Formats: sequence, structure tokens, C-alpha cells
Amino acid sequence: MTTNVLFICPHSAGKSLAAATYFRASTARRNMAVSIAVAGPEPDEVNMPNVADALAKQGFAVDWHPRRIAAADTSQADLLISIGCDHDSIPTDKAIIEWDVPLISRDLFGSLQAIHERCEALAAQLHDRP
Repeated sequence: MTTNVLFICPHSAGKSLAAATYFRASTARRNMAVSIAVAGPEPDEVNMPNVADALAKQGFAVDWHPRRIAAADTSQADLLISIGCDHDSIPTDKAIIEWDVPLISRDLFGSLQAIHERCEALAAQLHDRP
């Protein structure tokens, strides 16, 4: 069974991009069936260059681009992961999991490390569930 995961951050260009990238790698190592999407309530026009560069330097392909979140995104998702969004800006009545991580603008590598750790933990949790 495929698990649909939606990563949401305000601009859909940094934290959600990193989360989707790390989560894809973590679930691939575990041979898990997942569908991953990113979105945000106020999307930027392009990915944050410093995040895309940092992920590329770590050997990751960056396949997502900023886009506005829609009700169809949340209705299709099994898990909604918000990273710094006002939950009122997310069109859903489903439960939203909030990840609190450092701001990329203040601590790029601390933010990426925190996101990476949460992605590894989430993949392990989903992999180990009955």
C-alpha cells in the first residue's frame, strides 16, 4: 500500500523541499511505497538556491518546485507534515503534524539536519508499523 505524504512549508521552496528529498531517500533505502508532494500557501517562484545547492552537494537530486497548496493536495494525502505554516492556511480538516525546525535563514545546516532526522524517524516509524 502506498502512503501519500504532503510536506508543507510557507513558500514551498526550502524546508518542504528538503523534507521531500530526505524522506524519498530514506524510504527508498527501506523499499517503501510512498508518494511525496510539496506545497505551500505562499509559494515562491523558485526553490531557495542555498537549499537546492546544499542538497545537491549532499548528492541528492531535487525534483520538486514551489507550488500553491490546494484542497486536492490535502484530500489525497495520508500524512500532512507542516514545517512552519499557520495551520489555518492549509485547506483541510485532517490532522496536521507540525515539525519545529530552525529557520533556514538563520541556520541552514541546523535546519537541514533537523529535517533530515525527522524524515529518518518518520520513515522508520512507517516502515515498522503493522
